[in-house]
Amino acid sequence: MPGMGFDSNIFLVTGENPIIVDTGSGSSISHVLRGLSDFESLDAVKRILLTHGHLDHVGGAAALVKRLFAEVQIHELDARMIRDSDTWEDQLRMFGVEAEPADVGTLAGGDVFSTGEHDFKVIHTPGHTAGSVSLFDSSSGTLISGDTVFAGGVGRWDLPTGNYRDLVKSVKKLMELDAVDLYPGHGPCAYGDAKERIAGALRYLGDA
Repeated sequence: MPGMGFDSNIFLVTGENPIIVDTGSGSSISHVLRGLSDFESLDAVKRILLTHGHLDHVGGAAALVKRLFAEVQIHELDARMIRDSDTWEDQLRMFGVEAEPADVGTLAGGDVFSTGEHDFKVIHTPGHTAGSVSLFDSSSGTLISGDTVFAGGVGRWDLPTGNYRDLVKSVKKLMELDAVDLYPGHGPCAYGDAKERIAGALRYLGDA
């Protein structure tokens, strides 16, 4: 689902055990629920994965948990963005929205989540934030990249816990994958030329 306003894109990975990746800010949660229900029975979704801790990706998690009773997971290094009340309030002020923090579990690089149709491996890709992750299904070449790589560029690295050198290393890590289709945190997806898009991201960073 394309993000509305400053919301992130939201992805539903189908299968016997469907997974939602990112939730938007929560400002358009009724729209999100309607859109998701067009593709999948909401009662079947029991897991929500967050690519990083920025509010435009995680703010809708608490509302979705109330509706789906799903487990929410995020990398430990970004869990503090949700658990720490001061950090959460800073994000609310920055985005100008109201949202509840969610109770989150943690995931780590190397974890694998299967929906029955797709097996996504978690890849730790710091740079945009310290705990940013990407998800890769090697059988289809599908890469969900969060804000690490877009179809035309990269996520910013000048916000708290962001780091330019880490971002360069993470994009190089993604370049090693046999990625075919790219599903980023914002903007359009790219089909068939994911590696070229990642190479373009390296050029954007001045490292290719």
